[in-house]
Amino acid sequence: MARRFSPAVFASLIACATITAQAQDWPTKPVRIVVPFAPGGVSDIIARTVAASMSQGLGQPVVVDNKPGSQGFIGVQNAKSSAADGYTLVLMSSSVGCVNPALRKDVPFDISKDFDPVGMVGAAPLVMVVAPDMPVNSVAQFIEYAKASPNQVNYSSPGIGGSAHLYGSVMNARNGLDMQLVPYQGGVPALQAVISGEVQMTFADMGSATGQLQAEKLKALAIAGEKRWPKFPNVPTFAEAGYPINLVGWVGLMTPAGTPQPVIDRLNAELRKFAQAPENHDRLLISGVQPNAGSPADMAHAIQEGCPQWANAIKEAGIKPE
Repeated sequence: MARRFSPAVFASLIACATITAQAQDWPTKPVRIVVPFAPGGVSDIIARTVAASMSQGLGQPVVVDNKPGSQGFIGVQNAKSSAADGYTLVLMSSSVGCVNPALRKDVPFDISKDFDPVGMVGAAPLVMVVAPDMPVNSVAQFIEYAKASPNQVNYSSPGIGGSAHLYGSVMNARNGLDMQLVPYQGGVPALQAVISGEVQMTFADMGSATGQLQAEKLKALAIAGEKRWPKFPNVPTFAEAGYPINLVGWVGLMTPAGTPQPVIDRLNAELRKFAQAPENHDRLLISGVQPNAGSPADMAHAIQEGCPQWANAIKEAGIKPE
């Protein structure tokens, strides 16, 4: 006896078959990666490195589309409004997806509802750095120095908001310090302010700090994350230094919510190929990212676990959304 399907079930089967067929044919045109920052920065370099690799695997051009502004929100909003067909990705970061939304009241997106994860590119920890002539060689010594120098210790950050600002605020709150924030227009000027002595300390991404550390123009006291940085094995983690700051940045790829799962799986497979290639591994480290491309589910879990931690740290630091 032939099995009969209801019209609703039949329509569902047809839709599934159509999606599968489309995914098998995908991609048939260029894929776009929206970068919510200006060209030339660390995020832009990472995106272009990923795009070059994925272009080969997908057999179609993968182009980078820079859309800076409003602390990354303009680019994210552009990606959110794009079709959920796999042809638009966004380079999402913890600062844009978790930190900035907790610092603002008017957030035009919800990272968990408006986007589907493709996969992590990797962890992007910050490193605490001071000038070489600073009379401290550890986080503990720096805190003692700051306590002994009330109203005299300043730290820089790339603007107001973001990870570096938050790290300093948390360090103030947890240790009874009164360090003052001095915002700059970008990570490079914030680092240069430490080198020139305008401020005493900053929390920098490894991509910006590596060259200055290798040239001994800066001194690293500790790095965020569970592991030490491969190129600086003598620099302890904050946990090893006795001051755990369980806030580790990340960078990953996402698509507008509703993108067919077979397409996401194809993108994830190409992202994993990229991260596993030795030459790309080294390029990511130079850019300040420790490769860690897992599954889409891994990225979803990291967002669900990580974003509340950033929000709680903001509350602890006494920073109110504006």
